[in-house]
Amino acid sequence: MKHNGYTARPWTSSPYRRRRVLWSVVLILLTGAIYDIGLGAFSPDSSRAGRVAQAKPQLAGAGAHADVREIDAFLHLLTELPERKLDEDGGSIRVEGLGSVVVDPAEPVDLRVYAPDGDYRWKEHAKRLHEQYPLVVFSKTYCPYSIRAKALLAAYEIKPPPKIIEVNSRSDGPQIQGILSRLTGRSTVPNILLKGGSIGGSDDVHKLHGERRLKALLEEGGLEVKGNGSAYN
Repeated sequence: MKHNGYTARPWTSSPYRRRRVLWSVVLILLTGAIYDIGLGAFSPDSSRAGRVAQAKPQLAGAGAHADVREIDAFLHLLTELPERKLDEDGGSIRVEGLGSVVVDPAEPVDLRVYAPDGDYRWKEHAKRLHEQYPLVVFSKTYCPYSIRAKALLAAYEIKPPPKIIEVNSRSDGPQIQGILSRLTGRSTVPNILLKGGSIGGSDDVHKLHGERRLKALLEEGGLEVKGNGSAYN
């Protein structure tokens, strides 16, 4: 059919054309939705790292972990899993079920970080820690104060012997010292812990030794002390 000099297609404004346009729009929208879903499967928010950021932290002293001390969990990591490091994965630590977690020493740490293998039996860990390592000394190999404190403690012939953690020998030493500072209030080494509580540094234990109170303090902490430190004098 001719109209004003040209031939009009009979379906130009027909329901058939409108349906074609509608279906084209639907296909475009559907393709876009499928594309977005596909990208979402690989987006940071859906990755393991993204889930870590969104996961609710499990903190010591709160909720189901009200009777767990962060210091005990921290010492569990260092004494039972010394090969694991807080910076082992390019500045983060690999944690079972969480992926790679970046630890900020200034903030309370998710307890799961201290048991990266997924073993969360905290009561058992604390019991074993206090039996095997009731006395823990954070030290630096080159620090003269650390050397003096370790020599003094050795003169007391303590059993079990102090667990020595040389902070400068670990790649995550700065993070370890940062967490220790937050938990104990001491930012320097040596930092001597008796069942999770800091009894001070080199000057402090030497003062206790001079006042003849160090042996009693160690025995109260459950250690067997055969010497009296006289070999150090």
